[in-house]
Amino acid sequence: MPALKKSPIVNCSLALIILVILIMGALRFWKLDSIPYGYHVDEVSGAVTMHCFATQGCDAELTPWPLFGSMEYGQDKPPTYIYPGLLWAKFFGTTVPSFRAFGVFGVTIGLIGLFFVGRLIGGYTCGLLTLLAATCSPWMWVVSRVLMESYFAPVFVIWGLYFLWRSVHFWDWALAGLLFACAMYSYPPARMQIPLMMVTLGIYEWGRREWRWTSVLSFVCAWVLALLPLAHQYMHNSELPRRFREISIFNPDYVHSLGKTGNPGDMVNVFVHNYLLHLSPDFLFLTGDPSYVHSTRHLGLLSGLDMTALIMLVVFLIMLMMRPSWKDNPVLKNRRWLLFLAANIFIGIIPSALTYQELPHALRICGSWPFMMLLTGFVWWAALNCISALWPLVALIGLLCGGVLSYQYFMIYPQESKGMFDYWIKDAAEQLQTPEDWQKFLLLFHRRNYHERYFLVNRLHMTCKQANDTWWQLYHQLDQKGMF
Repeated sequence: MPALKKSPIVNCSLALIILVILIMGALRFWKLDSIPYGYHVDEVSGAVTMHCFATQGCDAELTPWPLFGSMEYGQDKPPTYIYPGLLWAKFFGTTVPSFRAFGVFGVTIGLIGLFFVGRLIGGYTCGLLTLLAATCSPWMWVVSRVLMESYFAPVFVIWGLYFLWRSVHFWDWALAGLLFACAMYSYPPARMQIPLMMVTLGIYEWGRREWRWTSVLSFVCAWVLALLPLAHQYMHNSELPRRFREISIFNPDYVHSLGKTGNPGDMVNVFVHNYLLHLSPDFLFLTGDPSYVHSTRHLGLLSGLDMTALIMLVVFLIMLMMRPSWKDNPVLKNRRWLLFLAANIFIGIIPSALTYQELPHALRICGSWPFMMLLTGFVWWAALNCISALWPLVALIGLLCGGVLSYQYFMIYPQESKGMFDYWIKDAAEQLQTPEDWQKFLLLFHRRNYHERYFLVNRLHMTCKQANDTWWQLYHQLDQKGMF
C-alpha cells in the first residue's frame, strides 16, 4: 500500500474521500433547529426529562436522581444518555435543537471509533474507507439528527470492540466490558444483542491471539458489575420493560388479533415473517424505513458504497469457487472476520423481529449498523489491494452517495417529513404573546402532555415542577368535564 500512496491518482482519491467525510460531518450539525421541522413527541419528552435533570435533579415525573428517567411514556431515558447530557445542557441549553446536537456529537464519536476499529483490522486505509461508508450511510443519518438516544448503544459497542482488540491488557478488556454494559443500558434491543454478540466474539477470538486470563476475568467482572443496577431495576421495577411488553409479538392482544393461539409454531412463523421484512429489497435498497422519523423514504438503508461492497463480496466468493488455488482471495484469507461481521449483522435484526409495530424498523436494528459499515470498509479495502485502479471509483461513489443524501435530506425531506414532527404545535407556541394566548394553547393541545410542558419550561421559563403541576391541574379539570 505505501507504493500506491505515491500515485497522484491515489493521492487525489484520498483527498476527495477526506473532503467528503469532513463536509458530511459538518452538514450533520447544520440546521438542527429547522430540519426536521417541528418536534416529535419522543424529542420533547426527552428534552423535558433532560431539562428536569439539569435544573432540579429529577426526571419528568419528579423522581429525584433515578437510574432511568421515567416518563410514563415510551422508553425510559437511560443513565448513559441522561447524565452525560447534563454537562451538555449546562453549556448549550435544554432545547430540542441543543439535544439534537448532543445526539449528533455522540454519533460523531462513534464514527471516529469506526475509523480506529477499521485501522486495527486493515490499517489507515481500511479505517478511512470504513469512516467514509459510515459518514454517507442513510441508515443512521436521519435518526442521528433526531433527539433519540438509541444510537448511543452502537457507539458504546464500537469503542468496546476497539479497546478489546487494541491489546490484551486487563485494563483495555475491563473498559471493553464496561462499554458493552453501557450499550445494554442505552437501548433495550442491545440487551439481547450484546450477549449474542459476545458469543460470536468469543468464537472469533478463540485461537486468534494469545489470551490472558486476567484480562478475561477483568472483562467479565467489569461487565457483570456494571449490569447489577440494571438487573436490580428489572427485578424491582415492572415498568422498565413495559415498552417491550406493549410491542412484543408475545403480547396476548396482538396474538389474538392474528387469530393465533400463541403456540411455539405460531410464534416462530411470526418471528420469521418479521425478520424477513428487514431483508426486503425495498427496505434495504430503495425506500428504507416506512417512517419519516427514521428515513428520508427516498433511499434504502444501504448506500451505494454498501451495495457495491456486497457486489464485490459476491464476486470474491464466485472467484473462490472458480479459483480455489487463489490463496490471496480476501474471502479465504479473512473468512473468520467476515463471518463475525455477517453473524452480527443478522443478530442485530433479532430484537426488532420480536416486535410487531412499524416494521421493518431501521432504528431497532441499529445494532447491525456498525458491523455493516466495517464490512463495507473492509471489502473496499480488500478490493483496492487487488485492483488499485478502483481508487477513483470509490472516491466518486462516496462523493455521489454524500451528495444525493445531502440533497434529499436538506431539500426534499423537510417538507415531506413535517407531519411526523407536529410542526403545527411548534408554530402555534412561537406565536403566543399573552396569558390568554397560553390558556388557549394549553386547552387546544391538552392531550399533548410533553409538548406543552416543553414550551412551558422553554418559553415561559417555568421550573420543571411548575410545568408538571400546571399540566396535571389542567388534566384533572378537563377529566372532570369528560374531556379526557
